[in-house]
Amino acid sequence: MKFTQVQKALMEAYKLLPPKLNSSEASLLVYAFGYQESSYEARQQIIKKDGKLVQAGPAVSWWQMEKGGGIAGVLRHEASKDMALAVCKARGVQPTSAAVWEAMRTDDVLGAAFARLLIYTNPHRLPKIGESGAAWVLYLNEWRPGKPKPEKWNTSYKVGLANI
Repeated sequence: MKFTQVQKALMEAYKLLPPKLNSSEASLLVYAFGYQESSYEARQQIIKKDGKLVQAGPAVSWWQMEKGGGIAGVLRHEASKDMALAVCKARGVQPTSAAVWEAMRTDDVLGAAFARLLIYTNPHRLPKIGESGAAWVLYLNEWRPGKPKPEKWNTSYKVGLANI
């Protein structure tokens, strides 16, 4: 695991976002969701069949965001679009789904910022620390994983707790 890199990326991402987005509750979710998605091992989704790599999937970054899904959503959602444009400008990325997707394959700060912004698009309050069930629901609603892996969630949430 690359938690030093993840922590650095998130701290840099917070510098690009309004201070109101930086909280322990938000950081917990960003860390947990990234671990849930990739275990911080792959910046490109891996699709396996019978335990063997079949192809690279459509999601990128440790937070496994898709061009037409989370990335597009953050770029056009009323709550996040202006902040997303500012992040793109700061990272030297055109504010299009395709350009962000391509950059996010290697830009962990961009990935962390967009992960935080995707969480921000949820209209409900952030779950309090310790509200693992509510955090799981938020993850399901915002990431909409094809294969959610509920059996991994307790570990992912503990990773989030350990890093805030």
